[in-house]
Amino acid sequence: MTEKLSIKGQDVWVVVEALETQHGNPDIIPAEYFIAYYNFQEPAIEASSHEPGKMPGTLFKAEDDSPKRFLSPVEAIEYAAEKLPALLE
Repeated sequence: MTEKLSIKGQDVWVVVEALETQHGNPDIIPAEYFIAYYNFQEPAIEASSHEPGKMPGTLFKAEDDSPKRFLSPVEAIEYAAEKLPALLE
């Protein structure tokens, strides 16, 4: 999913992708999380983190430098709208 946001008068594209985690334990239900990227140029339609060399932008990262995980695409977009203004300063 790609969402175009206008932050401080500048267009920013946020790409949200599903990230399924499996622990290899049959007693644990796999959890689905989402990760998000931002880009100051419209990413190509075929851009995906699953294809080498076709990253859709800069990945939002957690404090430990791992991909920031979101429980829903809406949460990812809200996070992006909150954090992107500081990145544009």
